[in-house]
Amino acid sequence: MHNEGLLIARLFLGVPFVVWGTSKLRGGEARLVPGLRALGLPDAVFFAYLVGLCELVGGLAVVLGYPVRTASILLGLWCLATGYDAHKGNMTELLKNVTMAGGFFALATAGAGVISLFGGAPSGLFAYMP
Repeated sequence: MHNEGLLIARLFLGVPFVVWGTSKLRGGEARLVPGLRALGLPDAVFFAYLVGLCELVGGLAVVLGYPVRTASILLGLWCLATGYDAHKGNMTELLKNVTMAGGFFALATAGAGVISLFGGAPSGLFAYMP
C-alpha cells in the first residue's frame, strides 16, 4: 500500500502543475505578464512562457516519478516563493502554497516508490540524477 500511496500523492501534487504549465503555454501567460513586468523583468512574456515550461516539466517529473526528489524540492521552493510573492495579501492562498510545499518536501523525503519511471531505481546515466 505504501507504493500506491506515493503514486496517489505524486498525482495530487504533480497534475495541477501539468495543468497550470499547459495553460500558460497555450495562451494563459497573459495573466502572468503584468505581475512579471511589475518585478522589472526585461522580457516578461518570455519569462511567463519559461514559468509555464518549468511548471509543466516539473509536474511531469513528479507524476512520472523521475527525478522526483529534485523536482519535488524545486517545486516546493517554487510554491514558497510564489506564495510569498503573489499571495502574501491572501492568507488562504498563501497557506495553500505552504501546504503544497510541505507535500513536495515530504515526497522528496519519501521518494517516488516502485510505481514510477525506472521503478524508483534508475540505472546508467539516469542513476546520477537525484
